[in-house]
Amino acid sequence: MYLKKFIYVNWGNIPATEFDFGPINLLSGGNGSGKTTAADAIQTIMTAAHDTLFHYNPGQDEATQRGRGKNVRTLASYVLGCDDGSYARPNGAVGYLGAVFHPTQGESGEPFTAIIGVSASIDRAGSQPVARQNDLQFYIIAGEELTLNDFLLAGGDGQKEVVTLNKLPRNLAQRIDGNHIEKYDTKKQYLRRLYGALRGKSDAVPEREAMNAARTFSRFMAYKPVKSINGFVANEILEARDMGDAIRSVSDLMKTIYAMEADANRLAETIQVLNGTRASAGRYIDQWIDYNVLEYTAAKSRFLNDQQNYLHAKEVQQQIRESLNKTQKERDVAQERRKQVREQLITMEARRRGIDALQDKDAAEQAIEDGKKALQQQAIPLLEQDQMLQATLRATELLYGALQKTNVAAELPSLGSKRIAEQAREVLAIKDEGALDFRKLLGKDWVDLSPLEAHLDDARRQQSLVNQWRDRFHDTELESSGVSLRDQIARIVDRREQKLQQAQHRMTQKQNDIASLEARQLNYPGFVRQALEAIIRECPQAEPRVLADYVEVTDPAWQSAIEGYIGGARFSIIVEPAFEAEAAHILRQIPGGSRARVIQGEKARQDAERLKLPSNSIIHIMDFEHATARYYLEASYGSVEQVADVQALRMTRRGITKEGLGSGSYSIYRCDLDDTELVFGLGARERALAAKQTELEGFAGQANEASFQLRQAQQLLDAVNLLRHVSFADQMQTMLDTHYRMQQAEDALSGVDTSGFGDMEHEFSALKEKADDLDAQIKELDGELGRLQQQLADAEKACKALSAHQEQTSDLADKKEDNLRSIVSIWPDFDPEKRLEQADQEAKDSPVEALENLRKSVSQELNSTAYEIERNITEHNQRCQTVDAIVYQPDYRDEHGAAFFKSVCGLQREIERVHNRLKNNILVEKQGKLSQLRESFNNVFVTNLCHSIYQAINDGKRILEDLNKELAHHQFGADRETYWFDWEWVPEYKEYWQFFDEVIKNPSIGDGDTLFTADLSDSSKRVRDQLMTMLLDDDEQKAMRELERISDYRNYRAYEIYKQPANKEPIALSQYGTGSGGQLETPAYIIRSAAITSAFRFNEGDTHLRVVLVDEAFSKMDETRSKEVINYLTESLGLQLLFIMPTSKSGPFMDLISNQFVFSKVPLVGGQKKGELQTRVLVDRQQCNQEKVKELWANHRRTIRHQAALDFMEEFA
Repeated sequence: MYLKKFIYVNWGNIPATEFDFGPINLLSGGNGSGKTTAADAIQTIMTAAHDTLFHYNPGQDEATQRGRGKNVRTLASYVLGCDDGSYARPNGAVGYLGAVFHPTQGESGEPFTAIIGVSASIDRAGSQPVARQNDLQFYIIAGEELTLNDFLLAGGDGQKEVVTLNKLPRNLAQRIDGNHIEKYDTKKQYLRRLYGALRGKSDAVPEREAMNAARTFSRFMAYKPVKSINGFVANEILEARDMGDAIRSVSDLMKTIYAMEADANRLAETIQVLNGTRASAGRYIDQWIDYNVLEYTAAKSRFLNDQQNYLHAKEVQQQIRESLNKTQKERDVAQERRKQVREQLITMEARRRGIDALQDKDAAEQAIEDGKKALQQQAIPLLEQDQMLQATLRATELLYGALQKTNVAAELPSLGSKRIAEQAREVLAIKDEGALDFRKLLGKDWVDLSPLEAHLDDARRQQSLVNQWRDRFHDTELESSGVSLRDQIARIVDRREQKLQQAQHRMTQKQNDIASLEARQLNYPGFVRQALEAIIRECPQAEPRVLADYVEVTDPAWQSAIEGYIGGARFSIIVEPAFEAEAAHILRQIPGGSRARVIQGEKARQDAERLKLPSNSIIHIMDFEHATARYYLEASYGSVEQVADVQALRMTRRGITKEGLGSGSYSIYRCDLDDTELVFGLGARERALAAKQTELEGFAGQANEASFQLRQAQQLLDAVNLLRHVSFADQMQTMLDTHYRMQQAEDALSGVDTSGFGDMEHEFSALKEKADDLDAQIKELDGELGRLQQQLADAEKACKALSAHQEQTSDLADKKEDNLRSIVSIWPDFDPEKRLEQADQEAKDSPVEALENLRKSVSQELNSTAYEIERNITEHNQRCQTVDAIVYQPDYRDEHGAAFFKSVCGLQREIERVHNRLKNNILVEKQGKLSQLRESFNNVFVTNLCHSIYQAINDGKRILEDLNKELAHHQFGADRETYWFDWEWVPEYKEYWQFFDEVIKNPSIGDGDTLFTADLSDSSKRVRDQLMTMLLDDDEQKAMRELERISDYRNYRAYEIYKQPANKEPIALSQYGTGSGGQLETPAYIIRSAAITSAFRFNEGDTHLRVVLVDEAFSKMDETRSKEVINYLTESLGLQLLFIMPTSKSGPFMDLISNQFVFSKVPLVGGQKKGELQTRVLVDRQQCNQEKVKELWANHRRTIRHQAALDFMEEFA
């Protein structure tokens, strides 16, 4: 296929025209005349102006253009006729380029026309106007040869108008078959079809073939002097491949990995600091609790010491009391002996005086004395009975009042009987009767006891009433049940006390739940707490946590249903993956077994990553603060769907409704929970807290009511217990009988005659002396009694003081105990009962001084730990992201007080929250991304870079081998010269090649191993590390230059071209040296020609593109050599030649040219303008008579030679 005709419409400043081409065509003219513009149009058709194939002005360097103030040419600037910044068509234009191709003799392909249409306009928004391309269209018109008129329409004024792009297909369809009009949207589609048509095909060729053919055509035109053989092969024969994007993507990915690794390392350091801070805060909490326990222990120990001292004082008191009693008994014996002696004295005196009536006198006096003593002894029980009577009356008054108020009668019908009320009133009436004042009566030396006798009958009646009243409550025979009324009341008290204790226990439990929730902690089920304690004790590095602490439901409407569906699994235990098996084993060893579950975190992660969640999965309305929590719930409950109603639930395998119905295992069931049981998230805990506070208020009301009921029953029981059995009337009768006998003795004594006693002086004196001795002994014993009584008073005083001090230390110990019990409201993990039991034992075993020393030591540790916490928090906040900063402002005015401790507990929970977020969420996510990035880097590096360079190196070798095959068919000149390529490795690059080869052939890379873990040779590891260093270099431009050098496959080999004349030894062209460069131009054209015939597939089929375009042609060759090359291209290879040359240099070739197009730029006269231009381009199209031209040139040469001969002879004349 040769280029028969080319159509220009609105292209540069070339007038709308069409060029007819012959075998050898010359485009000539002065600089800037437009010849290159015409050639660029042909290039545009052949390359679609694809940016990887062709750039305008290939014969001139664009940087040089800019340096000369010229604008870089573009497709749009050509259509608008741009010339040095001014435009021939400033108002926008549509331009067309059309190339009519025709088969040469012997080719079976059909003629066709290739068209590129462009619309463009000027953008004047910036400081300088810029040509903008608006639309670009490509056409292949199969089997048709279009003309200029197909792109022009007759205007109303007789002028021709250019067909608009959108009307071109319709305009063409008026003249030709519409099926022949093929429109293409992209450059590559157009090129594939263009080069398919050029090979005589009715369809497209592969993209690679089309791009290679277009690139080779473009390269043939772009003349570049051959400066070296190696550079010529590398830069003109081998295609440059842009690896910049691959390098940048690998470099960016590597830097991202390193940056993320640095982030992960910084995060790990932050987590490490937090670990230390968490340990410090935990240590402070333990120390603070130990300190408070020690305060209690010391107080308890003081109390126990005081108790021991008090008991010892009581023992001393008892010893004194016993000594006092012993001395009192001795005095009583002496007193009795003295009495006997006195009686003997009286008897002796009576005998001595000889009075017989003395015995009667002594008996009467004795009877009177005994009566007085009896009355004294009998008065005390009577007073006691009076007290008992008064107490019973007061108790009856309380009992009667209680019976009016209490509801105990509802449980004991007997209490509500009328008889009970009547008896109470009868007993209370005793107070209103005039009763005797026994104390006043008994203080009159027993002169007159007649008032007792006057009230004896009333006393007997009152005694009977009171005792019947008491017996009503204590006598078992009066109740049909056989249980006394008092015991029945006691049973009611017991029942009400148990009820109160139960209510208080429920309150305590609920208060603990509330304290946990207020502290943002869950009160886990007992078996979960037991499991956590066991794992922490046996394997603390497992770091056990409860799932519920790290999950939140974002839509409260679904919370109850979701938690109910998940159920007990909410309290599953998360441990570090490496310790899952050990944790499960620990739970297995718990006595009695454990219902707690350990989550299979790693297995859950693997399954979750493979799982595709439905769009309405419950997981989508849940947030997670722990990666394992997410994996577990996604893997276990990700398939559970949110459905609208029970009808939809019927057909849902696993689902829930907002109303709390769930489906699973082919069943529908209720799955909602009460608010008090919700545990997922802060919102749920707030709802649970509110619900539990409401419950607590209810329990408090129940407890208050139970307490009130208990007080009523207890008051009733206390009043019944105060009722006493009385015998005051009997005691009054006894005293009256005694008084009557005394009166009889006094009457008898008054009737005794005591005159006529005998003298018994001697015996009387002896007895009197004995009586005096006994009096002295009694006096001595009275002194001893006085001393002992003083000691007893002192002992009682000491006991009282010790009792008061003991009470103080007891109150202090109770206060410290209350402090310990209150810790659980701040730190729910604290077990007060266990610690109190331990402390009580230690208080018994350890001296107070040792406990005080230990307490002071712990206090010092508290100070040290508190400041360590603050330092760690400061360090953490300096390292972490703002969102993870921890606010901690302890109040040292209350250092180590409850408020300070509470702030540390809050800090510990905040540390735990941030630590969990960073370690189990952020770090896990970063590590996951890092793993993916490393895998991506491995794939990108190996595939995008290693494979690309490796393949390019192999492709470069294949290209040269194919060209060698093609060159074997090309013989040039009279010497029938042949050419071929040779190459060898560049040592530096061979190491890189061996690295790429080893990486690509290593089976483990991509199958589990990465570039950094695979087993590579030492040299490959060294190359790998060099490449990594380049990829991470901060000097990006330097790194890119070095990496681009390494990635350019053309650098891996040193190239040579050999010339071999027939029957002679080959010669390396590099041995010619550089010289003027002409010696290398001929081989260069031969090799370029081989590249053309290879790219145009001359060895396949019978139809091929046979057009070449050459700019700056043959400038380095002499005339003879140039003509040999032209003849070789046109006659040997059968190519149609279009070449560009200044008019001044074209003379020697005129005898070879079939068609000449002479371009000239001329000024417009008379102030005319073409758009913004004041010049226009003229084209002189000439068809040459080659025979006439040859004859003229032959005559011209003869003339020149003849003149030269004359000049030579003249020199010797």
